[in-house]
Amino acid sequence: MEKGSSYRNSPISSAWKQFIELQILQPTVRQLVAGSWLRCSLRMNPRRLTALKVLSSEHLLAAQVAVFDLLSIARPMMEDLYRPVEGTSTALGLVNSAGFLLDLIGDEDIIEAAAKSGIQVGSLLSEGEMGTNAFGLAIAERLPASITGYEHFRRQFHTLQESAAPIFEQTGHIVGALGVITFASRFSAHTLGMVVGGARAIEFQRQADLLLAQQKSQLAEMNAVLASISEGILVWNADQVLMHINPTAARLLGLPPQGLLRQRLEDHIALPAFVQDALANRMALKDVEATIQVGDRSVRCVLSLNFVFNPKNDLDWVIALLREEREVIELVQHQVGAFTQLTLDDIAGESPKIRRVRRMARAAAPARASILILGEKGTGKTSLASAIHNESPRREGPFLVFACSSIPTELLIGELLGYDKDASQKRPGGRPSKFELAHLGTLFLQNVDALPLDAQAVVLNVLELGMVQRLGSDWPIPVDVRIIASSANPLENLIAQGDFLPDLFFRLSPFEITLPPLRERSRDIPLLVERILNRLSPSDGQPLHLTPGVLEMFLRYPWPGNTLELETILSRAAAQVDGNRKIHSIHLPDSIRRRTRWIHDHPSQVMLHSLVEMEEKAILQAADACQGNVTKMAEVLGIGRTTVWRKLKGLNISVDDFRLK
Repeated sequence: MEKGSSYRNSPISSAWKQFIELQILQPTVRQLVAGSWLRCSLRMNPRRLTALKVLSSEHLLAAQVAVFDLLSIARPMMEDLYRPVEGTSTALGLVNSAGFLLDLIGDEDIIEAAAKSGIQVGSLLSEGEMGTNAFGLAIAERLPASITGYEHFRRQFHTLQESAAPIFEQTGHIVGALGVITFASRFSAHTLGMVVGGARAIEFQRQADLLLAQQKSQLAEMNAVLASISEGILVWNADQVLMHINPTAARLLGLPPQGLLRQRLEDHIALPAFVQDALANRMALKDVEATIQVGDRSVRCVLSLNFVFNPKNDLDWVIALLREEREVIELVQHQVGAFTQLTLDDIAGESPKIRRVRRMARAAAPARASILILGEKGTGKTSLASAIHNESPRREGPFLVFACSSIPTELLIGELLGYDKDASQKRPGGRPSKFELAHLGTLFLQNVDALPLDAQAVVLNVLELGMVQRLGSDWPIPVDVRIIASSANPLENLIAQGDFLPDLFFRLSPFEITLPPLRERSRDIPLLVERILNRLSPSDGQPLHLTPGVLEMFLRYPWPGNTLELETILSRAAAQVDGNRKIHSIHLPDSIRRRTRWIHDHPSQVMLHSLVEMEEKAILQAADACQGNVTKMAEVLGIGRTTVWRKLKGLNISVDDFRLK
């Protein structure tokens, strides 16, 4: 320990004077101090007496409240550290992460001396304000520091000495620093070790308190989860004493939950023999049907058993999960009926264009990159997306369709991102994002061109970051989801108009597949018709058929609604046929039945019908009205029976199809 004024004549005092006057750093100056001097020399006058910034009483109280948990732990620790050094001109202080002194205890002489230099509760002790000092360096350098006498850059602090150590959170962030202030003449090398030990003790106590709070929170969360879970839960120990029963189990068994706790299971519930054998043999059960006897009542349920063993392999707990048998059956039925197993083989057609679509889809299916499906309305973009999902490694995951054009613009962002709990009074429980619901599966953005720019930015952020943040939440949620998007409009045109983000287009289109319109693959129409009719045919074994003339009409029609229009027309026709299961031209809309010719050069675009078409329509109407009676047909049409027969044969129309059975 230095005595008297010897510290004033030490090498560091001459080094300080040489640096202040000549800007020369002596080798005797520690690197930590030298770096601080260089920084301070750029922004402050070392010889000028300056008052430190001090928080007002209101702001000081606010700063103390903000770290109340730290102060409540640090204050007793500071008092314990102070007792052995009481009477040695020593004070202990605590600063927050910004460097403001929030608490100070110690001997009156050093506290008064520090106050004369400008250091008091509420003072800012950061390096930028006070210059080189242990508290500021501990926070800035994240290391324990000790500054004595002339090591201070400002002359007004040369009579003081500080030792300080940072205090860290579990996350690594600094929450403050603990330090000792004394006279430079009373410097001791052991002071730094004392404050380092104190800082670590504060960290350990904070960690212990945090773990205890987390355990309490987790216990409360576990109880809340068990109370809200849809399955009934029973927990008993090795002595068959019930330790927990959630409300679902109490409702299922018809028993009061509080009245069962700490009582033996067998006093209230009789398990079937095979379950008792499983308990005796410590054999887990999963989703088995069981009948539990509760008093005079028999409760049928689906039961699972799990066992929890301690490190010595002794039984600690038995956990039973109960579900009502009816609910399980309904759930299975719902899940089985909710999915269609489309594959790329279900994309019918043998034309070169549709074969190319299947080839590109098979190449894209196993990849992780996004897919953009283009095509006119009704070309089957949703079916293709579903088929790609079912042939991808994500086939076991969800396939979620998000219809971008069917949701109002003001609701789109909320539907995409979801809501955190209490983010909306209408949804106090929160709502998951579409990306979370499609996690480990595929999210199909149907008509992605309908998304407004702000919603496009949401999708782009998720694609780039792999995380989604719900509205009202402060925490991102990692998601693993593949995006398949579709559009009936060329996205390049929208980009040129400023209505679509180019970055999103590039993210969506590593694979770009264009579905051709039906008019460009007319050779696929017979196969499409066959598959649709097989699907529409009743289960009585009598398939639906087209008469030859109908297929010719289909091949001539341009199909502006594509495959969707074809399926709609066939469904409508199938609903009109009688017992013979044959679809005639009379069952078709006029737009298909008429052999129309458009004269585009005419100002009004005149539509002409051929005589053959008009004649066929008249004969079909007569056959339908006369129920296939040729004599009556001849009278209605004003022609002979022989002529009627000849025209029926020429048009390949059978009168038997119109006769009542």
